[in-house]
Amino acid sequence: IIFTQDNSFNSLGKRVFDVYVQGELKLKDFDIVKDAGGTGRAVIKSYRVHVKNNTLKIQLYWAGKGTTEIPFIGNYGPIISAISVDPAK
Repeated sequence: IIFTQDNSFNSLGKRVFDVYVQGELKLKDFDIVKDAGGTGRAVIKSYRVHVKNNTLKIQLYWAGKGTTEIPFIGNYGPIISAISVDPAK
């Protein structure tokens, strides 16, 4: 979303984070750009989980890995643009 795949300074940024779903670690040190094969591309992950009390808890945990100052100080950590949830039938 903020980082680019060109020859600018913004292409140097990196986002690496852990993903928990319902408190269970699903992805450790997840590098979203590496997994997608570039910036601005979709990544699809599917997990079956039990939803309790109509609440689905998804945590994106930044464990201090990745960029902290590109393109500006404070632009770091996990960031995604969409999540899709489908009920199991």
